[in-house]
Amino acid sequence: MSLDQPLFLWLALLAPLELLLILRRLPRLTASVRALSGPRRAGEAGGSYLAASIYGAGASFLFILAASLALAGPSWGSRAVTGERSGLEVALVLDVSRSMMVREGMGSRLASAKEEARSYLRALPGASFSLVAAKGKAILLVPMTEDMEAIDSGLDYADPDTLSAVGTDLAEGLRAGLTSFSAQTGSNRVILLFSDGGDQGGEARDAAAEAKKKGVRIIALGVGGREALPVPGPSGEPLLDAQGRAVRSALQQANLVALAQVSGGSYLEAADPSAAALLQAELSSLGKGGRRTEYQVEDRSGLFALLALVFLLARLGASILALAGRRG
Repeated sequence: MSLDQPLFLWLALLAPLELLLILRRLPRLTASVRALSGPRRAGEAGGSYLAASIYGAGASFLFILAASLALAGPSWGSRAVTGERSGLEVALVLDVSRSMMVREGMGSRLASAKEEARSYLRALPGASFSLVAAKGKAILLVPMTEDMEAIDSGLDYADPDTLSAVGTDLAEGLRAGLTSFSAQTGSNRVILLFSDGGDQGGEARDAAAEAKKKGVRIIALGVGGREALPVPGPSGEPLLDAQGRAVRSALQQANLVALAQVSGGSYLEAADPSAAALLQAELSSLGKGGRRTEYQVEDRSGLFALLALVFLLARLGASILALAGRRG
């Protein structure tokens, strides 16, 4: 059993306290009722009042227990829920290497990729997304979720400083994306890779083959232009290689095309005006007619709220009986 608000269980300590106070008052009240009833009706009136008081004390005790449990939000057990859903799970794998900080046009390649990713989030309501930042290593920033605000916040956080590993290893990003998919059945699964195609790892095609075996398609979006431009370092100055020359980077389309083909997916160039519409159409078609079976934990707070109401009514009934006994 799990509890949403376990602090409310402290209220259950009032139950034995209430019972103790009632039991301590009971002998004096019973004696008073018998004295006021007179010798002829003392036994009958005192017995009725005593029974009603004990009954009421038990009802009060159980009411406090049930109410505290209802407020604590208990849950246990699970049930399978199958329904029509988007049926689409998308792992956003975002290349955050230094080459993605090359400025082209109004902003960096990385900024363009983030804006593209956000547009796809808005165009696919009901789909699930995860977010992976990939560099020399990869990290799962946001697990698979339908909470688009979480993905949007994760995109704000994703930059070259997210990971300390240098270089670019696309295989690390693809494998982290594969592990982010849920265990739910009936879902179409896609890795959406935003990258300029640079890769020093050498295992990206193997990772793409692993994706194909698992039924996951890779849709690669090439970010950047064909002209090799200087890569900015952490301080903003051009990054230098071992010979002191400025490191330059251009879109390496062939690498991304190969990854997409190995997985049975497709390649699009982010700068292509038609790319957004083509990708949106493809993702929308994959999300149609999906069914998911999910297991939901049963919330039992309603059961205890109902029990609390029953015990409260019982306590009110006991008060009425006790009042009748005192009048008698």
